[in-house]
Amino acid sequence: MDGQDVSNDGRSSLSVMERTFEIVEHLTAVEETGVTELANQLNIPKTTAHSYLKTLENTGYAINQDGRYRLSLRILLHGGQLRHSFSLFQTGRAEVDRLARETGEAVNLGVHEDGERVIIYGSEGENAIWDDVPVGSRTPLNLTAMGKAMLAFRSDEFVEDFVEEHGLAKTTKHSITDQGKLFEDLEATRQREYSIESEEHIVGVRAFGVPVRKNTGEVIGAMSVAGPNSRLASRDTEEKLVERLKEAVNIVELQHEQR
Repeated sequence: MDGQDVSNDGRSSLSVMERTFEIVEHLTAVEETGVTELANQLNIPKTTAHSYLKTLENTGYAINQDGRYRLSLRILLHGGQLRHSFSLFQTGRAEVDRLARETGEAVNLGVHEDGERVIIYGSEGENAIWDDVPVGSRTPLNLTAMGKAMLAFRSDEFVEDFVEEHGLAKTTKHSITDQGKLFEDLEATRQREYSIESEEHIVGVRAFGVPVRKNTGEVIGAMSVAGPNSRLASRDTEEKLVERLKEAVNIVELQHEQR
């Protein structure tokens, strides 16, 4: 009986945690909500919605403004501390800023986590397209220049496991959804030492990605430069941007090894 009670308590606690994170993610998406709205959108009783929102408020993770709830800035503390724990962020942000300033385009630095590219820092040059992609945004590896740059320099077994576990996501008609074509693309990436994203994630956007590696060859992240396809499609522009991108990555790798 005691064992059963413990098991039930465990399942109940897990359910509460799952619901809490669901509400946090919902608040992130909608920015603010009322009790009735939350209850309707998540298909839960109003009393339950109110209980969760009040708990988030009482613990400092939500702000109640005249019955409208939003996440508090306390969330930033955890995200900021986590990001600062990445040595790649510490060594890479200055080069991201410099590259964005010199090229005028959007430059991002990212890492791999659970089959996705996660942006840990980004900077926009004066001519950059504004796509409102926040730090922490996650995208399946097969869709982006950074993701493909990180995949290309891993083993075939790693790529096969990625495809088997996560599949190949699609957001545009240009997305690579065939495993054979993905392997061809990754081989081309290895040959030229940089990846090309051609409207595979967002229509009209082109990007180039270069992996960031330790001196052992281990991939620890990637950097990319992106812009409108119409501006980045020429061979001359590609060569110039990639040359600067590789230089920036080389500096980051050297600084990372010195830490």
